Amino acid sequence: MLERDRGRSGLRTCCRHATAARGHGSARSAGRGTMTVAPGADFEPRPGQREILAYEAGWMGVAAVPGSGKTTTIAALAARLLDGRFQGEGPLGDSGEVLVVTYQNTAAESLRSRIGRQLSRQGLPPSGYAVRTLHGLAYSIVQMWPGHAGTTSDFRVLDDRSQRDLIDRAVAEWNAENTPTWGRLAPGDDSTYDAAWEENWRRIAAGLARTSIAAAKNRRLDAERLLVTLADIRRSGGQAEELPGMLYLRIGAEIFARYQQLVETSAGIDFNDMVRLAVDLLEAHPDMAARLNERWPVVLEDEAQDSVPLQEDLLGRLTTAHGHWIRVGDPNQSITSTFTSADPRFLRRFLDREDVTALEMQVSGRCAPPVMNLANDLVDWVCTAYPVVEVRTSAFRRQHMTPTEAGDPQQNPAAERSGIALRGYEHRDEELMAVAGRARRFAESQPESTLAVLVPTNRLGYELADVLRAQQIPFDERLQSSRSSRTVVDQLVAILAFVADPLSSRALAGAFGATTEPPGDPQPSPNDDLGPLVRSCYRSESLLYPGPGVALTDAFPPVQALRDADLTPLANLAVRARRWLAAAPFTVDQLVLAIADDLYEGEDLARAHRVAQFLRRRADQNPAWRLPELAADLKRADAAREVLGGEEDAAFEPRPGQLTVTTMHKAKGMEWDLVYLVSIDGLEFPGTTQDYFRGHQEHLGGDPADLARTQLNALFDPAPAGDAGAAVVAATARAGQVEYIGERLRLLYVAITRARRYLAISFSQHVSAGQRTRHVPDAMVFHRLRTLLETRQEQG
Repeated sequence: MLERDRGRSGLRTCCRHATAARGHGSARSAGRGTMTVAPGADFEPRPGQREILAYEAGWMGVAAVPGSGKTTTIAALAARLLDGRFQGEGPLGDSGEVLVVTYQNTAAESLRSRIGRQLSRQGLPPSGYAVRTLHGLAYSIVQMWPGHAGTTSDFRVLDDRSQRDLIDRAVAEWNAENTPTWGRLAPGDDSTYDAAWEENWRRIAAGLARTSIAAAKNRRLDAERLLVTLADIRRSGGQAEELPGMLYLRIGAEIFARYQQLVETSAGIDFNDMVRLAVDLLEAHPDMAARLNERWPVVLEDEAQDSVPLQEDLLGRLTTAHGHWIRVGDPNQSITSTFTSADPRFLRRFLDREDVTALEMQVSGRCAPPVMNLANDLVDWVCTAYPVVEVRTSAFRRQHMTPTEAGDPQQNPAAERSGIALRGYEHRDEELMAVAGRARRFAESQPESTLAVLVPTNRLGYELADVLRAQQIPFDERLQSSRSSRTVVDQLVAILAFVADPLSSRALAGAFGATTEPPGDPQPSPNDDLGPLVRSCYRSESLLYPGPGVALTDAFPPVQALRDADLTPLANLAVRARRWLAAAPFTVDQLVLAIADDLYEGEDLARAHRVAQFLRRRADQNPAWRLPELAADLKRADAAREVLGGEEDAAFEPRPGQLTVTTMHKAKGMEWDLVYLVSIDGLEFPGTTQDYFRGHQEHLGGDPADLARTQLNALFDPAPAGDAGAAVVAATARAGQVEYIGERLRLLYVAITRARRYLAISFSQHVSAGQRTRHVPDAMVFHRLRTLLETRQEQG
């Protein structure tokens, strides 16, 4: 819980709410005089923005709708506060800095640049502010006082892969000692299990452990306290102990204890521990918190809808002395709470506090009226009439987007040059083909416009990308990783596997395939037919190092005569392979660079360099690993995303006439003239608690990770209703399902509000499932959107 000293001098109780878009309310003076709003020559603040720029002191919360200019306003406010410092006015005093905290590195870089440009336009020096991510801020605090934080000055932060490695080890140890427990969870009545269930349980347990550990650490819970709490509940008996979530939370806690031991013996600190250490440090040493507050009298928090408990704790302690904290975000765009520790309730609670000035940035120049109306109508329907009552109060904050006023430099697109279409298709293949064709025609007819297809999952994005390539439609791929990125990683995996085992004909064939497929090129290679021949090689030494009188053909069975056209690519493979094998004694990064120089240029060469750096880190972290283990590590399914994913994110801007393919999650913060939303069906957007949910295991009572997280939240929520036992009983699978339904509705809201002028929403009734066709349930929200649209059209 956030606490403030209400008796402190210099603080005041602010107005609870101010509907800024309507011009009501503003922050009050702190007694240092009235500061002038100086936004800069090219920025004229709108209603809502003006009230925020009038901020002078205290706690302020801002709910900003899509397209309302949130980032611009944050940059302008930071510049105004710094301008006040130079004039001897405002909360920064004579030497204080503005601390801006945001969610991701790309967002931090964007804000840093925006603030710098705003200061330059106002003729101010580019100094006096710091932009940090949560983890970057925690790192700097712990680094200032490592001894007081319980670590050393050269502490090492574990990256994501190292954390997953340790979790996998902890899971393996727990599984080895608790076979009866997970064996009884196997599907079927006889509670017997096979190798397939053992592998499936390993994946389930790893996900369960990651979720439980992150959720516990974000509540500053160690494994010991969690286990003690669960033991107390177990001893007390009753209904709570019988819930599936209690079993899964206990398993997660036991794996957590093993994981923490491994972290400590590795002499590393994971990301969540680093933030916890920073919070513990400021809690135990108020003088250090006071020094930081003197350095950063004002804290500006961006993307506050993605706040986690530790973030609230840390920023709350940084603002204890003076209380200058501005939190900006959109609760209706919180789309990560079901797979991270983020929770939109934190920002909502902050906005509802009596001692917080709550403002709304409602004016948005992004969407044409039909698109804006559909988004607003979706929020209204969910908040007032959604069939699942709990969703009405948890999915959205009831706030509306409103159009810009006359004279605003960003006028909303005209209604007559906009439109919305909702379509259903018989089969997913038909849907993707139709969307691809429509996108091509739009790009050709309106080359000055931007357009995108937003998909709910990366896998569907890859399917669509294949369709677009087959139709030779140019597009920008912004998925988990691009085809070029995945191909570079796959090629290097194949070649490293060959270098690790050069006598394996299978590895040799893999290396041959890697050298004949250019990255990002899906077209068949003329050498594809040689794959079986290379796999038949039974004398690799004759191919790679032929001696006197030995012909290249001697490496292959004398079953069929080799054509001269076949010999050239085989000879080229041999030449390259000898160079790679000659580099085998080098360090793994030098080996990868040697291979890369043979195969790549331009962006693909840069990708290979990043793979080399990644493998060097992995080798340093695992000294016992040799080339086979490193190649296998790179081969993991998420390697392309981890090594190269997001490489274009920071610099990406939609190009007129060029289609963008990306996920609904990655589209947040962007906009296009035309947006296609595909696969809006019941699988991706379940509507009731009786629907199918991804990750749901019927014989396990739901998704174990989600059940454990929900159970933990019920046990340790700072404001549960009733006693702990009642809270535990309330935390059933339904709670997690309600949360998931709400988040998917918010994701759909985010996707809708990416469209400036045109919006097309579609679904399919059937999808391919292997050799079969599977029926897909309709999404209730799709049909409701159609009804809302028709109602608006009837009303004129």
